[in-house]
Parts: sequence; C-alpha cells; structure tokens
Amino acid sequence: MSIAGNASDPRPHLQVADAARLQAAAEDDAWGRFSGARSAEAFCAGWLAVTCIRADAVDGLLVLAGTDGQGFVPAAVWPDAKRDRAKLAELIEQCLESRAPATAPAGGDGNRFLAAQPVLVENELVGAVAMELAARDERGMLALSRELAWGAGWLEALLRRTVTTKDSTLAVRLRHVFDVFSAALEHAGFEPAATATVTELATLLDCDRASLAVIEGRRARVKALSHTVTFEKNAELTRAIEAAMDEATDQKSTLVIPAGPAGEGQVLKAHEHLVHAQGNAAVLTVPLTRLGDPVGALCLERATPYTPDDVDLVEGLAALLGEIQRAAERGPIARAWEVSAAFWKKLVGPGHAAWKLVALLLAAVTLFFSVATGTWRITATTKIEGAVMRAIAVPFEGYLYEAHVRAGDLVKQGAVLARLDDRDLQLERLKVAAKREQLTKQYREALANHDRAQIRVIGSQVEQADAELQITQEKLARTVLRAPFDGVVVSGDLSQQLGAPVQRGQVLFEIAPLEDWRVVLQVDERDVRDAAVGTPGELLLTAMPTERLPIHVARVTPVSTSEDGRNYFRVEAKMDRGAERLRPGMEGVGKIEVGERRLIWIWTRSLTDWLRLQLWSWLP
Repeated sequence: MSIAGNASDPRPHLQVADAARLQAAAEDDAWGRFSGARSAEAFCAGWLAVTCIRADAVDGLLVLAGTDGQGFVPAAVWPDAKRDRAKLAELIEQCLESRAPATAPAGGDGNRFLAAQPVLVENELVGAVAMELAARDERGMLALSRELAWGAGWLEALLRRTVTTKDSTLAVRLRHVFDVFSAALEHAGFEPAATATVTELATLLDCDRASLAVIEGRRARVKALSHTVTFEKNAELTRAIEAAMDEATDQKSTLVIPAGPAGEGQVLKAHEHLVHAQGNAAVLTVPLTRLGDPVGALCLERATPYTPDDVDLVEGLAALLGEIQRAAERGPIARAWEVSAAFWKKLVGPGHAAWKLVALLLAAVTLFFSVATGTWRITATTKIEGAVMRAIAVPFEGYLYEAHVRAGDLVKQGAVLARLDDRDLQLERLKVAAKREQLTKQYREALANHDRAQIRVIGSQVEQADAELQITQEKLARTVLRAPFDGVVVSGDLSQQLGAPVQRGQVLFEIAPLEDWRVVLQVDERDVRDAAVGTPGELLLTAMPTERLPIHVARVTPVSTSEDGRNYFRVEAKMDRGAERLRPGMEGVGKIEVGERRLIWIWTRSLTDWLRLQLWSWLP
C-alpha cells in the first residue's frame, strides 16, 4: 500500500474521532457523578474517575486514612471491573512510607508504568492515589504530576470539610454544656441553682421532666424538678424518680430506657416502673460522682429515645455538677471538716509517708520553739539627729557677698561661713565719723568761748554721733557670719545666690555638733510599753551596714505620729559611742533589747494581741 493510498483512507480518522467521542462521553459522565455526589464514597469514586480519564489511565486506586485512625483503607477504584491491583497497592505503600510521589514499571511490554501521589492535609498524611498509565516523555510526566496535585486538592477540601463538621458538632455540644453549666452558676443557693440547671437541661433536650437529687445517707433525695419551684417530696412521682436514681447510683453507671447494646446486664426495674407509671417512652439517669463516689443523680424523661450524643452531653455535664453543685450545698463548716478529716486520714492512715514526715518535722519545730528562749528586741525605724541644732540667721537686711561653706562641710569654731555686702555700712561709718569730727571741732570752739549752753548741746550731739558710729561698727562686725562651735553644716547652700538680697532673720545655715547625737526611734504603739528608759539596744545604719552602734533609751515621749495606717511613738536614745562618719539625717534600723522570752511567744505575740482585741470587740 502506497503512502498516498494510506493518506486517502478515511477509516483511521473515523476511529480516532469515535475514540475521542467515547472519551468525552466518559469524562462527562464522570464529571456528572462527581458534581452530584451526596456522600463521601460517591465523591471519592467520582473524583477518581475524573482524574483517571483526564490522565488517560487504564486503572486507578484511592486509599484514605481509616475513621478509627488505624491504617489506610481503599476508598475508590476505577474502573469498576475487578482487576488485580496488587502492584498498585505495593506502590501506594511505598508512597505512604516515603510521603512523596513514586513511580514503577507496570511490567509486560514496557509501554505502561505506575504512578502514585500522596494526599496531605496541613502536612498530615491522609491518603494516596495510584494509577496505571501509558509511557510518556519527561514533559508528559510533569503534566501528570500537576494533574495529580490539582486533583488532590479536591480530596483535601473533602477531608477538611469532614474535620470541620466534626469540630462544629463538638463545638455545639460544648456550647450546650456551657449554657447549662452557666445556669447552675447564676444562683447562690443550691436548690435555686439546681432548679435552673434541670430546667435549662430539660429545654435543651426537649424533655418532659428533668430531676436532680443528692445522696442523703444511702438514698437519693430529689432536690429540684424542671419548671417547678415547689413539689411534694413524698408524692408517688417523687418516690418513683428517687428509686430510679438509687438504681443508677447503686450500679454506678448510666441507665437508659430503651436500653441499647451497652445496657445489657444492667438492672432496670425501677426505670421500667417509672416508664409505665408516667407514660414516657424514654428515661435517662446519670449519677453525679465526686472522686468516684456518687453524690447525686440526674434523671431525664421524654417521649423520644435518647441518642448517644444526648447521653454524652448529660454525662459530661454530670461530671462537672457532681463536684461543683455538691460543694455549693456544703457550708464552710462542713467543707472545713471534710478537709480536716482528709488530712487526718493522710496522717494516721496507710501510705502518705511524705505527709507524715512533714507533720513530724512541724511538731518538732513547734516543740523546739515552745521551749527554747531568745532575746526579744523591739525593732523600729531610726533617724540620727544632732543633740542641738544652731541656726545661722541674717542680722539685718542686706546683700550676700560671699559663701564659704555648703551643707555637709565640717567647720571649726569661729570659721567664716559667709559675708554680707558691707559697702553701704562703710560709707555710713565714714559719714558718721565725719559728722563726729565736725561736732568735735564745734565743741572745742564752744569750750574756748566758754559758751556753756552751746557746750551742752554740742556735747550731746557728739555722744549721739559716737553711738551711731558704734552701731555702724557693730553692724560691720556682724556682716561676717562665723561658726559658733565645731560641727557639720546640716543645711544651707548659698553658692548660687551671691549678690541676692537677704532679709533679717532669714536662716542661711544650720550647724550641728559632731560629738553629741540624738537617736530617734519610731516605735509601734503595740511595743512602746516595753521601751523603758535605760534599756540597751543596737543601731544599724543604712550608710554603715557593717557596723553596729550601741545605744540606750534616754526618753520616751508621749508624742505619736500616724504613718501607713499605724501609730508610732517617738523614743529618744543616746549613743554609747559615736562614729566619725555619723551625720545628721542618717537612717537605719534600731533594736531595743527588752529581755528573754520564749521563741514561740516572740513569733506569735502580734497575732495573739490582734486576736485579743478582736475578741474584746466581739464580746458584749
């Protein structure tokens, strides 16, 4: 057959066209089944069909993680005909193990190969897909990899939606538990809280009646009924509900009517009696437990059977109410007694060696402090003051000329501290001196003339001029401010005020002696009664934390001050020996030694005194 003859033969073209129509029809059918899927199984089957047709595969297998989380199971195959897919399964295992795409030859004539692609959701391996395809070049392999990656996105969307649906169901259940639990916490008393709880629970689960009981003695006693504030505790209905609750608490398990496979072997006589007596089709009773022991029960009645989700919801709520509502019913005395009893069991019962060891150590320490004695010392905040404080004030109005010292400087007696401007006084002195000289000349002329009247007048003026001159000389002498004794300048810094005007009586410096100090202790009013004159003590200053200075109480003043809500008395003490580095204003902590006392008394005296005052205020 010639080439021209082959080219003119229309049959190959017809075959290709028929194959294309068949493939398009198969793809449309696969897309229809995929887009119309109403279940996860149909979705997976439709997706695998579309993927295999688009990839021109002859066989396909999809596996996904099992619902129990144990291993992977087949989710879909294509085509539906039964084939030997052992090689596809082996390649999928290899792909799952490596978490990466894998390929392998299909065998036979070598014109086909196998390809597998993992399916990941948030980097978690959830499945894999494998197909048998015709051999293709490198570009065809790249296109295949992209096709499989694109198709895997649909599976990821399905799996994400499944997880989201499960999470939403769990969130709804948790919200219901929270709503009922919130109703229990909105009331202070136990019975109002219990009534609100069962009413909310009955509304949530569409129950005709919900009841809550607590264990009193060995029997359950109904404390609350839904939608009912008061009820007859000895009524036949109440006794039937209590019998059903006793049946559940005695078996320490959840009882449901109608009973499912999980209820086989349980005793349900009281529940059956309650169903026949009240006409409800379903009863659910869940014990309320605390530390494994029943403390009450919840009983719910309605016309429709309970689902496993309903049972899980009530059991989850019961786990919370068992402890919290029972604890709300107990008063503080009962709770304290329960804690004490539990602690006593740990001390005298078996086990709990650590608790017993700690108790023995505490007993030994208490015994030691009850017998041993120590020196009781009153602790107080302390401040150093000079025994005297001399103020250097301005003698008259003027201007500051010089300042030789500042606060903190040591000075000797007679040392110049500051000078005032004396220029005006010098002029005044010259003026008065000239006036006196003139009056003296006139006085001499009066003497020469024997003018007695003039002598007396001018003599008086001369005496007046002498007085003025003496006053001026005295002021000039007082312009120099000197230290009255050896000491330290406590306050005063005039180096930045030279030339400034000063007023008469204005204090420029304060000087304290270095040899004599006064120690001021702020003693709490609870301890001042024991601070007697002559009591020795020690002082530790912040500036000298390594040197203890001996002191003794010299005076207890009746002056009190309030600070931080407490009253303190001023106690003055003298230092038995001084220190060169002491300065007025230093602060520290002083301790006055009162005497020997038992250590337990020293450590508990404040608490004991407070209890005495409280008891005195409470007693009539």
